[in-house]
Amino acid sequence: MAIIIVIIITVLFITKGAAVLQSHILDYANHFKRFYSRMFQPLAQRYALTQLEIDVLLFLHNNPQYNTARDIVEKRGVAKSNVSAAVEALREKGYLTSGPDPQSRKVQRLSLAPESRVALSELAARQERCFAVLFAGFGDNELKELRQLLQRLDQNVQAALRGMDALRADFQTDQKE
Repeated sequence: MAIIIVIIITVLFITKGAAVLQSHILDYANHFKRFYSRMFQPLAQRYALTQLEIDVLLFLHNNPQYNTARDIVEKRGVAKSNVSAAVEALREKGYLTSGPDPQSRKVQRLSLAPESRVALSELAARQERCFAVLFAGFGDNELKELRQLLQRLDQNVQAALRGMDALRADFQTDQKE
């Protein structure tokens, strides 16, 4: 979901200018979040899933290399307790299985259960439709430019986060002295 917000920010900045971006960005992000949630509502009801459970399933489907609860927490910015609850609910519903990592027994690797295939097929198709709506009318060059701008935004954010981590570490060291 966070990447969607970044995409919206970038698109708005390109098309509307910084003033609109600064004054309305939360509204635009909220509009997309509401749209995205509504698109999945019928499937959530059909399969008795919460939006977070849907997001976990789609994350694992779209990113097979990231298959731990910790990966979901780190990559999606969702609270650990919420991810743990969603993973447990998905296990109980038969959509997920888990097993120990061969190299570290503390780590549980998550796998999509065969029982999730039908639901996941519909969920993935719905997600594709959401993105099709989001990118409707964009040409190849615009999408390429958007990708480049997103990479620059990500670099700026990553640099800022590293700076914040360094400041926090310095502050904590000062507090101990």
